[in-house]
Amino acid sequence: MKHCYRLFAAALMVVLSTLVFTGCNKNEDPADEALKQGEATLARIMNFKQQVDYYKTNPDVKDGESVTLDEAIWNIEALFNLTYAYPELSYGRTETADTVLYLPVGSDNTVLLTDLTVFYGQMYEVVRNIYQGIELDKKQFLILDVEAGDLHGSQQAIKLHSIQGSVKGTPSTPPTPPQNGPFPPGVLWCYGEKGGNNTNNDLYGKKDAADTLSGTLNAFLVQRPPVNCEYFYTEPIIIETQIGEHHDFPQSIFPDITPRYCEFYIENPTENDKWMDANRMNYHYFAERYLVLVDLPSSEIPSNHVLFEVTVDDYMTNFPYTIGHLTTACYGYRNIIGHNSIVKENLQ
Repeated sequence: MKHCYRLFAAALMVVLSTLVFTGCNKNEDPADEALKQGEATLARIMNFKQQVDYYKTNPDVKDGESVTLDEAIWNIEALFNLTYAYPELSYGRTETADTVLYLPVGSDNTVLLTDLTVFYGQMYEVVRNIYQGIELDKKQFLILDVEAGDLHGSQQAIKLHSIQGSVKGTPSTPPTPPQNGPFPPGVLWCYGEKGGNNTNNDLYGKKDAADTLSGTLNAFLVQRPPVNCEYFYTEPIIIETQIGEHHDFPQSIFPDITPRYCEFYIENPTENDKWMDANRMNYHYFAERYLVLVDLPSSEIPSNHVLFEVTVDDYMTNFPYTIGHLTTACYGYRNIIGHNSIVKENLQ
């Protein structure tokens, strides 16, 4: 699991999930505090970008300008994600990758901006190479989590955790699901393996259970920006469940479903066990909701973070023979700004 950094920038943030907006036209409500804070955060990131561009263009400048290590981590993570991350898209399968780089730090735990500029360029090359080496259909970069590791003399280990995914489109907010869940009877979904479902109609396409749960959870759980607005996320925290760990689902709905785990899991499955009917899909819809909204955030996620991406992936093990699902949940500070305020690039 990833651990969070409480940076001084957190003081600039507010809990946006309780606010309701009808639009983001700056002339309509100039006193809108959330919009002001989002613009202030964006300005901070763009100021750092200008600094990086300056030192990159003028490599001989040695002016001694520095920032704290916490500021350095916040800046490089925020700028990278603002530029290259697309958390607003809907993803099916995702792939994660970890690596470590080393950043020079002073005895007072500060980082020269000249060194940080060089490091940012190195970080970009490493993350881009990782991204290019991963094979996914309709690939896009989802998010980068940057953390401080151990200090080795004057070299600070910086851990990079990246997520890239297979884009399934731009999510839209569907109607509220029925009390028993969003999946109708009569449809069977293969648990994974790109096995699709037994209808392949326009409603479900060729998605298997893992992709279908991913899309449905994001559609219902991730808030979409108001008209004329867009969101971006800072200080992301990524939590990934692992093979062998099980999270109990304490609710009594769908009592015939066993085992009572949040995530789909079967030991020694038959071919029939690989197909999930509506009851099992609806059970895991509610169970995954509990997992990402209650269970996983209980100890790791600050109250002013919000969920911005859920991905359910399938897996199979041979010894012992099991099939199941794993969950990746992404949380972050949600910033709101006017639409088209950000110029995005692709990692290529």
